[in-house]
Amino acid sequence: MTLTEGFVKEQVFIDIGSEVMYGDDQCYINYPCRFPTVGFQLMATNGLTEIADRIRKDQGMRPMHPMDEYTDDTCDNEGWYDFYVGLNGFSENHMDSCIDFVVVNSDSEDNEQLYSIDLTAEEQVVVYARLDEQCRKYLDKGCEELLAEARKQMEEDIEYEKTHPRRFAPEEEDTE
Repeated sequence: MTLTEGFVKEQVFIDIGSEVMYGDDQCYINYPCRFPTVGFQLMATNGLTEIADRIRKDQGMRPMHPMDEYTDDTCDNEGWYDFYVGLNGFSENHMDSCIDFVVVNSDSEDNEQLYSIDLTAEEQVVVYARLDEQCRKYLDKGCEELLAEARKQMEEDIEYEKTHPRRFAPEEEDTE
């Protein structure tokens, strides 16, 4: 087991109490390419929280938890982080390139701001395997099956948009 695998195994957990978010996204402006997405909220583990604190601290914000020169009295201990990670049908390894986190209930000026923990290609593979393991255990489906469900929903939505174009057209303005 590598250091990355050990960290991910101990620190990356899907929040099973939250809803799995199915959706779709697109890339390219001139010739849009739509693809399915599946999003998960992650548990705010000590490891992820420490990384989030360090990212914010590097940008001049007070961390949520005591670290370095910050104590319980000087850190922003009223807030917390919500962590999210996603799968997508566009990238070759089906993983997003980062774990996102949002600052919640903070007194800092970055309250409700979104930050990212970038993942290398190797880390993406390890996180994908961890997500797949947890999905199979708790949802009785693997990541590929969840992406297939998202793709099916996306295709149904596209077909609906084709058969109901007026519903998705910009509102026409009255010129009277």
